[in-house]
Amino acid sequence: MAAETENSPGFGRVSRTRGVVFRYVLLVSTLSGLVSLGVLLTNVAVDAIRPFSADLGWYTTYLVAFLCPSALVGLFLYSKDRDTLAVGIEGLFVPIAGLFGAGTLLLLFEAIVFYVWFAWIAAIAVPVIVYVGCRAMELSLRRRTIAVLATGWIALFGVPVSRFIAVPDALPLTIESIPSHVLTLLALGIPEYVQFHVLTIPNQYLSYLFTLTPPVAIYVGRRVHHNESRRLGRLAGGLVVVGALSVVFQKVLDPGTALILMMTVAVPTVYYVVMTIRHRTDVRIGLLFPAVVVGGAFLGRVLVWALGMEGPAAWLDMAFLTDTPTGMPETTGLNPALVGSLLLMVVVIASSFPLGVGAAVYLEEYAPDTWYTRFIQLNISNLAGVPSVVYGLLGLGLFIDLGGFSGQTVSIAGTTITLSGLPAGSLLAGGLAISLLILPIVIISSQEAIRSVPDSLRQASFGMGATQWQTIKNVVLPRSIPGVLTGTILAVGRAVGETAPLIMVLAADFKVTPPTSLFDKTSALPLQVYNWAFLPDEAFRHGVLAAGVVTMIVVLLSINSIAIVVRNKYETEQQ
Repeated sequence: MAAETENSPGFGRVSRTRGVVFRYVLLVSTLSGLVSLGVLLTNVAVDAIRPFSADLGWYTTYLVAFLCPSALVGLFLYSKDRDTLAVGIEGLFVPIAGLFGAGTLLLLFEAIVFYVWFAWIAAIAVPVIVYVGCRAMELSLRRRTIAVLATGWIALFGVPVSRFIAVPDALPLTIESIPSHVLTLLALGIPEYVQFHVLTIPNQYLSYLFTLTPPVAIYVGRRVHHNESRRLGRLAGGLVVVGALSVVFQKVLDPGTALILMMTVAVPTVYYVVMTIRHRTDVRIGLLFPAVVVGGAFLGRVLVWALGMEGPAAWLDMAFLTDTPTGMPETTGLNPALVGSLLLMVVVIASSFPLGVGAAVYLEEYAPDTWYTRFIQLNISNLAGVPSVVYGLLGLGLFIDLGGFSGQTVSIAGTTITLSGLPAGSLLAGGLAISLLILPIVIISSQEAIRSVPDSLRQASFGMGATQWQTIKNVVLPRSIPGVLTGTILAVGRAVGETAPLIMVLAADFKVTPPTSLFDKTSALPLQVYNWAFLPDEAFRHGVLAAGVVTMIVVLLSINSIAIVVRNKYETEQQ
């Protein structure tokens, strides 16, 4: 038998032909997909930006003032040291990311009335201050928790004493009216008190100042304290506060806009430059690259303005992002849909992320291996593949119709209560419907991340006397956060572009104002793009539609970039 095998054709020969062919087939398939996607995105970007409508001199000016110097400096740094160029590219992305953050905050502040924002920020600040005070007093975890929960509830919702004591109406703030104001504040909570019972409220600039400046100043001060000294940390935090106060003296921008740009662009950029110069002396010459890029862009802008050259007549511009939808393609805008999508993602992340990670922790760490846990796991895996339109119907029936019980009356302790679901088309209903869609993905990806943590680390934690909860909090979750965030990135990426659930829940109407509360009707980017695709005007179906698609891609990349930065931070800390 052995002799027959040895004499058989092909025995002992090694052929690499099939492996090489298979490898090149995979390469061609990958390149075909990338090229097809690149051509599609390029076509959409050309329709949105219309680069061929600009003057030839406009391109020549930017080529001489911006592109050529940047390329020469980049090649010089690359030939010197790759790490030096990497520092320059990293420094360039700091202000770019800050500009994206500033744009997001401006859209968010535009959607929410400034005194409403100030009221909720003031209410949230109370339990935070109490927590810091309890930590400084070194109280136990139980006492800290009780103090934070009690003060947080009172600050947000007040004490239900209005049934027993008449709450006074809005009064001017005088020495005699202070007891009435205190009683109203305790009875209603800070948000309702500020919105409906305060006659004088801070202006927009002060609302942004109290919201942004303290956390940024504290963060910068702590980072400088960690890298330098306590004295320099306090000095850095104080400089941030002084810079925030000084924007009122400039006359170029609105003080609120200038404050946002300072906190999101100027402060991170200055911090990065100073830390690089002080602690990375061997590669600090790389800061020359972002300086040349920014300076060249500014010089090019000044030159084309002075020479009167026209740039691309793009559909995607600042007016497109800030205007409301109209019936004319030249004046239409995307602001309500853009703000609605951002707020929808806030609701989606706030509702699906804690619930999904909590379910994954229970199934992996606490649930016994029985038939019903395996049944639950099987259903979660099946729900991840259910079509999105089904989740739209589920959200419509569950959150709006209450399973058919909306409008029904029930009697509890002699009191008749009419059951009512969430308002149709509301921001909260749309966010919860999309949360149902991505919840199985978050659970499955979180389970995989938790399962990847070596069991030896758990056993070592138990061996040192830690409880199961302490092991999960201090060992399992920190090491699984990168994997959890990777799954969340994929889930949010799917949520941003989903249209079917929004059509079911939000009813795809023509919104001209952004939502101002969780119960207001809202639109979203996919719905607005969907509406433009069927308008008879060709300018809507090509230029405006392409601008909306590019905006949606940028929003998706921005949200994913934030998650990627957080994930990389945790990965760096674990290495």
